[in-house]
Amino acid sequence: MKNITTAADQLKVESHTFQKEEPTHIAGAETILAHQAKAFFTREERANFYAGQDRLTLQTDNLERVKELQEGNDGLQRQIAKCEKELKNTKDPLALLGEIEHCHIMIARNTGEILNVYSMNESRLRRIAELDAQNSEIHRNMTDAQGQFISTRDMSLRTQHAAEFFLNKATYERNLEELRTLTQS
Repeated sequence: MKNITTAADQLKVESHTFQKEEPTHIAGAETILAHQAKAFFTREERANFYAGQDRLTLQTDNLERVKELQEGNDGLQRQIAKCEKELKNTKDPLALLGEIEHCHIMIARNTGEILNVYSMNESRLRRIAELDAQNSEIHRNMTDAQGQFISTRDMSLRTQHAAEFFLNKATYERNLEELRTLTQS
């Protein structure tokens, strides 16, 4: 005898098999973003972030963008609080829940953009430190090449030391130009 599977039976199997739990949102509970932020940043790093410690190294245009996004997040938080108060007395709670969810999404987007600005700034600061270290090494090499040029009597060695000096000088000047670009506000 052949088993016959109906569409209704198949739907029951699929709904049972592919059922996933919906996360419940409890007002005041920690969000996924907050949980991940605590996992990636130490308590001290988060405190410095909220105190504005990281803003000291931001360029002017990035600082203004971060301020705009943070002000936007503040406004969205106020909107969420207002909607949650209205939620108790409304006839259409789905519209308000949708508005609250939209605000949460916008806060997450803004926060992601803020973190991106800080990440790009960290990359910029690392590159500045790298260029400074390279320039210190290049400056030492230039001084050595210049000293060897002066102390050597052999013309082929003098030519080699002069070539090293000018190659190092070109790299040094190129690094200085990149440093100027990275440090401009």
